[in-house]
Amino acid sequence: MLISFEQINYTYPCNPKPTLRGLSLDITAGKRYAVIGQNGCGKTTLFRLANGLYQPSAGTVRWNNQPLSYRRAALYQLRQQVGLVFQNPEEQLVAATVEEDLSYGLCNLGLPDAEIEQRVGQTIEAFELTDLADFPVNYLSLGQKKRLAIADIMILRPRLLLLDEPTAYLDPGQVRNLRQMLSTIQAEGTTLVIATHDLNLVQDWADWVIVMNQGQIVMEDVPTAIFSRQHFLKTIGLS
Repeated sequence: MLISFEQINYTYPCNPKPTLRGLSLDITAGKRYAVIGQNGCGKTTLFRLANGLYQPSAGTVRWNNQPLSYRRAALYQLRQQVGLVFQNPEEQLVAATVEEDLSYGLCNLGLPDAEIEQRVGQTIEAFELTDLADFPVNYLSLGQKKRLAIADIMILRPRLLLLDEPTAYLDPGQVRNLRQMLSTIQAEGTTLVIATHDLNLVQDWADWVIVMNQGQIVMEDVPTAIFSRQHFLKTIGLS
């Protein structure tokens, strides 16, 4: 098991009502997972629990069958293995130029300069950022910023990549490019989990679909089985 959630509860400090309630889920290596549900159902909270940004109010998150440690050093190591791309890429772009942004995480790891240069060069080429290497991050289009945000995580070579609404605000051409990028990432051995409202993407991309409603997982199965239950999906605001 790559990562598992066991009877997870999570309550935000300012909200007396739990966001997640008794949630249990297993993610195995190598599959493409999609998490669907209405806004506020807990998808983003689940992702932030997965890489230790949040700590559950109750229950246990396990990585490689070991409970997460919330010590700073342990979380630092975890986030090299569990990458999270936010819905708004501007939340995680920190440097002035594309090349500087890609090198930022590697510099924090204390890697030798030669290795940093090699990895940055490989990532720029792999994510088709060559023409943008010296470009100011602030002037990138939203689609380019999303590509850079994913590249920022993938340069760390994580085993699990979580993407929160990756197709939001993208035009059809950018969505096609994103899908191609995700296929390449999976082929290199990274397990993918996306939270999305794009049911067309889910239907023909995912290996396994997780349906959330009001802080709980109410159904999980292969896409054909999930979308055969149209009446149920409509009752929870999905169609």
